[in-house]
Amino acid sequence: MAAAGPSGKDSTAAIASRLYEECRNNFDPDQLFYQQDLLNLGVVPGNDLALLLQCTQWLVDQKLFRLLHGKDDRLAWKVISQEDAEKLQNLSPDESLVYNVIHSTGRAGIWVRAIGTRTNLHKSILDRCLKSLESKNYIKPVRNVKFPKRKMYMLAGLAPSEDVTGGAFFTDGELDANFINALAGYIELYVSRKSWYEVPVERPAKRQKTADGGVVTPAAPAEKEKEYLPYPPGYKGYPTVAQITEEINKTGLTPVQMGEDNVAQLLEMLCYDNKLIALNNGQAYRSVKKPNVAKAEVGLKSAGGDAAVAEAAEKQGRDIAALGRNGMTEVPCGQCPVFKLCAPGGAVSPESCEYFDPWLEKALGF
Repeated sequence: MAAAGPSGKDSTAAIASRLYEECRNNFDPDQLFYQQDLLNLGVVPGNDLALLLQCTQWLVDQKLFRLLHGKDDRLAWKVISQEDAEKLQNLSPDESLVYNVIHSTGRAGIWVRAIGTRTNLHKSILDRCLKSLESKNYIKPVRNVKFPKRKMYMLAGLAPSEDVTGGAFFTDGELDANFINALAGYIELYVSRKSWYEVPVERPAKRQKTADGGVVTPAAPAEKEKEYLPYPPGYKGYPTVAQITEEINKTGLTPVQMGEDNVAQLLEMLCYDNKLIALNNGQAYRSVKKPNVAKAEVGLKSAGGDAAVAEAAEKQGRDIAALGRNGMTEVPCGQCPVFKLCAPGGAVSPESCEYFDPWLEKALGF
């Protein structure tokens, strides 16, 4: 891009080229340059304003600068990469106008009607320009989840923003319910494992009656079963939004990295479904269901739930049915997750129970 000779035109081109290189190499690509900013670079001899304007006009003509309106409606310039400049040099004036409008919207994209308003082109000309730019792979159509019926465009090399795509929970502009349910199930199971601790319980082998009416105790060892108990009051190990987000991203369950905002939405949904409980205004979360129950339910909902998970869930249903509806299962004590820790004068006690009085008022009319 150096000047070819000593003429005034070539001198202007040479100075403009040095001005372009200075702006491109030392500043951010999104930097806006005002007149004084360009003069302060020390490239224009004598800070000649007329010469500066000749240089900037040459750069605009070469598609290396883009003229914009900056702060207080002052004129400003923005550097265009040489790759984009080569694209623009091969475009017609109308195509260049449409391309610049689409370029200005970045990752947000722009509605076709808005392009027509800003360019003031006839619809047939605008359609022809859009078709040409798309065939050259300079622009691409995008679908905005907020306005699914609007035809929108953005530069082909950019990824749409989350406002356009809807974020991780949308696929091709459609809400991916299966993905949401699968991820919510994983979160519930993960939080459940962090909300209960396992206690091994040994149950003696069942005695069997003989033909003569006697009783024989089999020599088989005692059966070991898993039992889960809640952590005591004041426990600080419940998972936070940041920890849950980190765990999800570490497992590679999602095609994109999940943000804490997306995970917080799922946690809020699980709270509304009474599967999780938010602690300290959402600083941490604990599960309502024990890990074995949560695992069984998640396994049944998934398409590939194995027989063992299904059998566990079926057993859980039989156990619940066997309990029936009696006085002990109706009162809060029968369903209380910390019933085994409850004792007079303890951290959990009948005197401080916050569930018993409301139950009496509601159920018995006291």
